[in-house]
Amino acid sequence: MLKKDAEPKKEEDLIDLFRSLPNRKLSDIEKQMIFILIEKSKIKRERSMMILNKGFLIFFSFLIVAALAKVNEFISQKYINILFLLGIAVLITAVILYYNVVAEEEKSLDRLLDGFLK
Repeated sequence: MLKKDAEPKKEEDLIDLFRSLPNRKLSDIEKQMIFILIEKSKIKRERSMMILNKGFLIFFSFLIVAALAKVNEFISQKYINILFLLGIAVLITAVILYYNVVAEEEKSLDRLLDGFLK
């Protein structure tokens, strides 16, 4: 509950900072650079989202194969366990990669915003 109350104050402070900035027009080059930086950020985020989606797909396909193999008994229990562990490893790797990219992009956008506020 406290966290939700803290977020609007931060946004309100940010809006106040924007209002207190001097009225300066950005040049076309500055606008294009900002647009390019934001688009690069979106591309990185989309690429990491694709990796995350593929990680989930591989994980669930490993689970389905392991379940079918268990029911029909055409793969030994040892290989089913290995399949399950590999699926979990792929899922964990995909989540970690996604988290790292999103955290890095958040930091770069925060730096960009701080650069405008100075």
